[in-house]
Amino acid sequence: MRNIPRLVRVCIAVAVLLLFAAGFINLHNNEPAAWEHLVERVQFVPALLGSWSGAAYALGILIALVALTLIFGRVYCSFICPLGIAQDIVFRLRRLMDRALGRKQSATMLRYARPVPLLRYVVLGLTILGAFFFGAAVLSWVDPYSICARFFAGVVNPLAAQTADASQKTQVVAPAWGRYGWLLAIVVPMFLLPLALAWWRGRLYCNTLCPVGALLGLLSRRPLLRIAMDPNGCVRCAACARACKAQCIDLKNYRVDTSRCVNCYDCVSACEHGLRPHLFNPFRSPSLPSKPSPQTPPSAPDPSRRAFLGIMAITGTTTVLSSCSGQDDATPQPGENTAAATSPPGSISVPRFLDHCTGCGLCITACPTQVLQPSMLQFGVRGFFKPHLDFTRGFCNFDCTACSTVCPEGAILPISRENKQRTQIALASFHSEHCIVHRDQTECGACTEHCPTKALSTFEGKVPSCNTSVCIACNVCVQTCPQHAISLVSDGHDGMHAQIDRSKCIACGKCARVCPTGAMQVKRLMVPVLNEKLCIGCGACSYACPVRPTRAMQITARATHLTAERLQQAPAVNPVGDEFPF
Repeated sequence: MRNIPRLVRVCIAVAVLLLFAAGFINLHNNEPAAWEHLVERVQFVPALLGSWSGAAYALGILIALVALTLIFGRVYCSFICPLGIAQDIVFRLRRLMDRALGRKQSATMLRYARPVPLLRYVVLGLTILGAFFFGAAVLSWVDPYSICARFFAGVVNPLAAQTADASQKTQVVAPAWGRYGWLLAIVVPMFLLPLALAWWRGRLYCNTLCPVGALLGLLSRRPLLRIAMDPNGCVRCAACARACKAQCIDLKNYRVDTSRCVNCYDCVSACEHGLRPHLFNPFRSPSLPSKPSPQTPPSAPDPSRRAFLGIMAITGTTTVLSSCSGQDDATPQPGENTAAATSPPGSISVPRFLDHCTGCGLCITACPTQVLQPSMLQFGVRGFFKPHLDFTRGFCNFDCTACSTVCPEGAILPISRENKQRTQIALASFHSEHCIVHRDQTECGACTEHCPTKALSTFEGKVPSCNTSVCIACNVCVQTCPQHAISLVSDGHDGMHAQIDRSKCIACGKCARVCPTGAMQVKRLMVPVLNEKLCIGCGACSYACPVRPTRAMQITARATHLTAERLQQAPAVNPVGDEFPF
């Protein structure tokens, strides 16, 4: 019977880790269903940020996680947190290796370790301060879910795709290893650090550096159901202490530090005497019978209580400061509404996106066109790891809402397909000096063909050009041009010829009319024209543009997303009336 709690914990943890990994492995770049990422949605920090965004489901998950902690203790750290489960696996491998090699466990793994509340709660306090002043920028570095998620997005997902390529005859779309680039030099060590500490000292990371563990430790100081020692039954065999991965069992005082216990129940399975889960009144101190102990020292002030009160004071002060220094949320004017990088549709604005996103990478693996890429400095320092739309890699599919479906933190709010198709996340601009229609006097139309909103169309326009082989550099065209768009340049062989600046030319044709040799010509070609009111900034035109390296269609990010207009088409009119024409 004593093995049942541990067996249940192991089964749940394995299922959670497998579902978590499956959510990040998208071999065929298919748009995922909402149920495929339930494990990611029940994580603590995503639920907290989702509640901050006003998502009702996230608030319900957050309340459920807090209730579980108050009733059972830190079961989240043992059953649900993927980084905690990974640490348990590493700790188990260490013990299996020791047994296989015939080694005895080190003394540090056998004895009770005194808590270090100062370090735990300083980390928690700094995280709270950073969250108020910098949004999710600090959480992206310390959130255990995000640390594990980025590793799965940047390493496990590409590895699974390449393995599938090697083992299957059907072709899959393998994500590029270079998607995270040099960021992997940060992502991988951040994931390996907790595992290295777990190999050395079990749940050392969770009980010293993890802010989620520190916060849940405060909530689980007196849970309703807790593991407790019966001094009358305990024989001090130390089996429970050897099994404890959190080093929280104090055999000397017959006490279990519930603020550090992760409820793995390994100690319950190992103990044959006096260690069992018990129901307690959370408002009263434990009242199990105790053996008389001579010269009991006076109780010292509880450092956890002092730390908790200090954190509450810091939080209150920070809240007042942040409210006093709040920024104006008014929508900027269209001319000022530009950002360094583009945030996904559903994020509402770049500042809001940076405040809520932890850069877990789930939307990056779910994006079917791979336009979402992890940012380095595109958003600035606050935007490390967070996704941005890289229109040189792909475009935002007109019918796709995958990123808003999978985002667990509320950084990308759920958006309907109809609303997404009218959300202007960026704005395209046409640079005629780079377009091959103007540059090479040839037809193209790639941008207009791929524009889903018909913001791009073509019209027959005049395209001036200069035949340098017959140009004598007489300078007549230069003096005639009203826009000063023509200049004489060297041809590299001690000669000169006229050159047209496409950004200034208005195709008036005066240069062709005055040219004595016929070098200046005006052709009639189909020229692209952009209607900015219809553009949603999806990047399809830029991605389709054949000009390299500088494309003729360039995208400028919107700092605050706007609503684009729809193309109004008049209904077709029957030219012969209501009667059948034949």
